[in-house]
Amino acid sequence: MFDPTIFDNLKVVLEGHLYDLDAEQMIRVIGREDFIDLASMKRIFSMRIRRDEGCCQAEISMTSVLSDFAGERFRLIEPGERPGAKLALRLDMPLSHCEHAAELHRAMADRWAEEARIRHERSAEFVPDDGSGRSGGGPSDEKGAYRIHIEFIRKIDESHIDDMESLLAHLVDSLVDADEVGDREGRARDSE
Repeated sequence: MFDPTIFDNLKVVLEGHLYDLDAEQMIRVIGREDFIDLASMKRIFSMRIRRDEGCCQAEISMTSVLSDFAGERFRLIEPGERPGAKLALRLDMPLSHCEHAAELHRAMADRWAEEARIRHERSAEFVPDDGSGRSGGGPSDEKGAYRIHIEFIRKIDESHIDDMESLLAHLVDSLVDADEVGDREGRARDSE
């Protein structure tokens, strides 16, 4: 008989709560990935969600590495370490949301700062200058993405299972915050 790992137990709970939120029509699950990376001997599980009325997406991912599995199975634990899984969240938004980065950062910091590092990322497509001076190498209009990464400082384990429901409620609230920025932008453009 297979004895599930910390990672497996957390994955089942996380997945179940997200599908429950989907059934309640709070969010839509739009993607699910479950990988074993044989090169680095780690497992990665992630699920992507969005709201029906929103333009943003969120991803929650969980990662465990070989030392987590060895620590759990064989009690091979380095001093100061404990087996578990690293948790990360990511919000994907249109590039135009960058204009509201300070507001979004405050909202995320109020919700997550004590438990996680918050990092912002902006990427944009550009057309390289072909030497004729026509393209200029600048950013192209409206093509790109703005992301907020929320990386939890401590690993989680089965003692955090009861916290999973509130963690996902905070994730949905963060997605609502991001979508509301888009709603305000849309209303502002419509009123012009």
